[in-house]
Amino acid sequence: MLAYLPFLIDPLTFGIVALLIMMGSTVIFTIPVFATRGSTQLMWLGIVGFALTAELALLVTLGILVDQGKIWN
Repeated sequence: MLAYLPFLIDPLTFGIVALLIMMGSTVIFTIPVFATRGSTQLMWLGIVGFALTAELALLVTLGILVDQGKIWN
């Protein structure tokens, strides 16, 4: 199956895909933040910040593994 996904082999390309994923999820996750006001908005901002931090940690870890050739290579 991985032989059919050659765009995932290059670490630079994986970084661009990860950037697009991060930008898209930021837009989608921040919709509730902009839809509310007051303390509820701060609560949503904290939840979104935590979710985006966890996603970023996962994408950076995957990027390092791709660069080292441990996965998708």
